[in-house]
Amino acid sequence: MPIYMKFGGIDGGVTTQGYEKWIELGSFQYGVGRAVSSGSGGNTRESSAPNISEIVVTKQFDTASAKLYQDSVAGTFDTKVEIKMNTTTKNKTETFLTFELSDCGVSSYSLSSGGDNPMESLSLNFIKVMVTPTPLDKSGQIKKGDVVSYDLLSMKAS
Repeated sequence: MPIYMKFGGIDGGVTTQGYEKWIELGSFQYGVGRAVSSGSGGNTRESSAPNISEIVVTKQFDTASAKLYQDSVAGTFDTKVEIKMNTTTKNKTETFLTFELSDCGVSSYSLSSGGDNPMESLSLNFIKVMVTPTPLDKSGQIKKGDVVSYDLLSMKAS
């Protein structure tokens, strides 16, 4: 299942129809956590504000690498980023999960190689995240899911 990223105006090497010049990712990691404590007797619970992690992606070194590195050392954290997780059905690429990041930038960049094509790990810092699921049913038809967003400045979900 391919994962593609559009990072502002940076061109990648994807040639798949509909994703030309996007950046192909090898992995994606994202998480949210809240501290939860139980009240006396365990009847009530209190939780903290959510701790929103940065999104960490990996990719092979490619045509986008120099510009992504530049963003990590001198970026302005104002980029719109889209990440789409896809599957292939009936010879067609379908997106089943989309992440849209506002005011995003590369906060961490790491490059490693064991002699083959180098791999990069990027941490993406953002102000707002919007998650759009479009799961496929058993027949391969797209079903619209609930769109959820979280704004880290206002600390509000919608």
